[in-house]
This record gives sequence, structure tokens and C-alpha cells, in this order.
Amino acid sequence: MKVELELMMKCDMCYDRTSVGKKPMCASVCPSQALFFGTREKIEALRPSARPINRFRFGEQVVTTKVHMMVPATRPEYVDVTAAMEAGPTGRRVALSVIGA
Repeated sequence: MKVELELMMKCDMCYDRTSVGKKPMCASVCPSQALFFGTREKIEALRPSARPINRFRFGEQVVTTKVHMMVPATRPEYVDVTAAMEAGPTGRRVALSVIGA
């Protein structure tokens, strides 16, 4: 955020950090490790039972992006976004410890 301009700026993948070999801040502090910054080979080595997917279905339209998600290797060739939005709760909960609590 450019405080002096009172404007939010588009993500630049923390160029100031990545240009000197560091991870973007979001990936370095993500408690669930849902965000990963590294090579495709590294993420595939860390998640051997998963595969990257970059095709997303919205109703009848399938869109291919440059953004990849890791999904179980047994999943379909695309992520059905509409079905995921209409699905009910999974019953799973994620709880994070609160520092100082």
C-alpha cells in the first residue's frame, strides 16, 4: 500500500524481496502453507500424491490460466468452480493458534 498516496497497489510478487532471493511476504507467513513460491519441480517433490492443475470450469465454460493449484492426482482435469460454490460445508474445521492467547 502506498500510504502517502492512500492507494492500494497491484501485487508485484514482492519484487523487492524476490529480486534478492527471498519469498514474497504472503508465502513466507502463510500458516497453512496454502501459498507456495518456488519452482514447479520443488512443489511436485513436496507433494508427490498431488498434481498441478490450471483449468477451471465456470458453468459450461472451461478457462485455462497461468495460476496452478495442487490437487489430488485422482481429481478431474479441471476444478469445477460453480459446483464448489454451491457445495455445502465439508464439516472440516481449521483452527489456528492465537499468539499470546
